[in-house]
Amino acid sequence: MPFKEYMMPILQIVAPSGYPQDQNSVARAVAYFTERGWMVRGQGAALRHFQRFAGTDAERLAEINNLMRFADGQEKKPDLVMALRGGYGVSRFMDLIDFEALAQVDLRFMGHSDFTAFCLGYYAKTGRPSYIGPMACFDFGPEVPSLFMEAHFWQLLAQGHDVVIVEAAQPHQFEAEGVLWGGNLTMVNQLVGTPFLPDVKGGILFLEDINEHPYRIERNLYQLRDAGILEQQAAVILGQFNGYKLYDNDHGYDFDEMVAHMRSRCDVPILTDLPFGHVRDKVTLPIGQVAQLRVLGDVGYRLTVHAI
Repeated sequence: MPFKEYMMPILQIVAPSGYPQDQNSVARAVAYFTERGWMVRGQGAALRHFQRFAGTDAERLAEINNLMRFADGQEKKPDLVMALRGGYGVSRFMDLIDFEALAQVDLRFMGHSDFTAFCLGYYAKTGRPSYIGPMACFDFGPEVPSLFMEAHFWQLLAQGHDVVIVEAAQPHQFEAEGVLWGGNLTMVNQLVGTPFLPDVKGGILFLEDINEHPYRIERNLYQLRDAGILEQQAAVILGQFNGYKLYDNDHGYDFDEMVAHMRSRCDVPILTDLPFGHVRDKVTLPIGQVAQLRVLGDVGYRLTVHAI
């Protein structure tokens, strides 16, 4: 490899879930990073297609496990491994991923949605942190990516820390420090009772989801509460829950009513309005890293996170 290329940061794209429905978004994501001096590898994964997945289970599993090839040092390892997109698929082979071998390479993974399962499993099995954050197609593939997303993404990676300021009133005032963890609520719930859910006590748990009616969100939160997970946290932060439709028979029951109900049934503080989820404007959140939370009641709250 020429010296100039050897010095370039490397982005490795993986596609363990769904296939991209817009190949142009893949090209734009690749261009976004190459224009900023990065070398992009793995974009060929975007061409795989089997049913609703980015290739067969065997192909997608091999792509993940083959990342351990960087352990011998013969090939420069990527600076960041980013999921192409979400969807569904990682759950099909979680038990076949060699997390321990991957930990020996010491890679930095990033993604959200379905990729939540991988990141939490990686942390649970090895204690290694990763990023719940932007993905190639959804976040870097638009013709004009979110300036908010970009600012927080590069701030964390370049400066090593980020402060997320949420100016939304909360019915609490307190300070907490603990391991930050979480991601997509559906995926977190799926991992309950498996060896792939981290055993975090005194942590800061963040959750988001899409296309889920508030009663389904409530049901999932009850599952986490009754499994003893919510009450073990210092705080629970709800991100963006969008894409759902309310019905005539809800009669006033909506997301805010659901949150008020859960606050009445849980001892742990529940915060809202974290700019994260299946939305353009999102922050990058390192799970498995200690974060600081300062909640100021009507003023909102500040979440300070630290890079891997």
